[in-house]
Amino acid sequence: MAHPLLSILAAAAMLSSNAALAEPPELDLDRLVQEAVENSPKLIASRERSAALKEKIPQAGALEDPMLGFGVVNLPNNFDFDEEDMTAKEVSVSQKFPFPGKRGLSEELAARMADAGSAEVEEIANQVVKEVKTAFFDLSHVYRTAEVTRRNKSLLEELAKITQTRYSLGQAIQEDVIRSQVEISKMVDDLIMLEQKKRALTARLNYLLNRPPNSPLGRPAEFEFRPAAFSIEALQQQAAADNPMLNSLKKDIDARGKSVELARRDYFPDFNLRFAYGQREDRLDMVTGMVEMNLPIFFKSRQERKVAEGYAEVRSAQAKYDDAQNEIFYRIAEMGSMAQRLERKIELYRTGIIPQSRMQIDTALSAYMVNKADFMTLLDSRMRLYNYELDYHGALTEYEKSLAALEAAVGKTFSREVVK
Repeated sequence: MAHPLLSILAAAAMLSSNAALAEPPELDLDRLVQEAVENSPKLIASRERSAALKEKIPQAGALEDPMLGFGVVNLPNNFDFDEEDMTAKEVSVSQKFPFPGKRGLSEELAARMADAGSAEVEEIANQVVKEVKTAFFDLSHVYRTAEVTRRNKSLLEELAKITQTRYSLGQAIQEDVIRSQVEISKMVDDLIMLEQKKRALTARLNYLLNRPPNSPLGRPAEFEFRPAAFSIEALQQQAAADNPMLNSLKKDIDARGKSVELARRDYFPDFNLRFAYGQREDRLDMVTGMVEMNLPIFFKSRQERKVAEGYAEVRSAQAKYDDAQNEIFYRIAEMGSMAQRLERKIELYRTGIIPQSRMQIDTALSAYMVNKADFMTLLDSRMRLYNYELDYHGALTEYEKSLAALEAAVGKTFSREVVK
């Protein structure tokens, strides 16, 4: 026949399980990510900036509007239209033409800038996804921690009742009762703090989803340990090819190179074609045609300086790229090492420490019930398991957050399988 204390503990566990069934609908991470990508104001702003940059491409390669002119030429100061043979009423049209190749280069430059804008959209989306995942895992950790705390609080309350009964029968000391009550009070305080954290993280997640801060959110779906196999060196190589920020900076370098090519074309003149038709009184009308061009004779102070400016911008863009790549490689090394360390810790807790601690509690409980172990030994075993469970869920949360950071740095989602 099962011992009464074991039955009480089992009943408490069942009550905890039934309470969990009454929780609100679960939050699905994939749906949250999709909603954030669709509704994030910063991402919407980035998409609109990218769209605006694309609209600049045809503008950059277009000719300027032609000029239409009306006037009178060779009119004497007495304003007599019939006095001079060359007096005419004139209408003219003119059109500017850049030196061959300039329009094409201007359009290519605008296209490169638009490409950089598109890559920037991907980078901001990457960061939004990472922030949503981080907030989700933090919120999930609060829920898991609260569940573990409530479960252990219920078990301690039942244990305290048994200890109170044993104390009244002279089989336990008052210190045992007080110690159990102190631990229960600590858990009550922890639950209050966790509720405050839950409200703050709910507001954070609503902000990322572009919802009002107090919008109700369900309980985050529970996630299992899913290890990811990777090498830091391979992730760094992949980031060099796929990271959206690096791709945006590469496009920016290309754009700066095109601006240098365009600046070099300023050594050559642009043209203006002008045609005019002059109407004269009782005489033959006149037609005028003219080609005008600018003379880039002050190239030392203008064209050369513009080319030098372009090269300086290329070097600046290259330095920004190198710095960003170094930082991303560092983050991958840091987050990758942390993830690998956490993976080993999770596996150790999952397969070793927690099962062994549960066995220790069973042994301590059996010994306590036959007066071969004191209450403090049983309580310490219970509290160690409680802390081990909290450490396990904390490590699992940090592992998922480190992988989310790695995915953002690499620009690709890992494929993983749940470990049973």
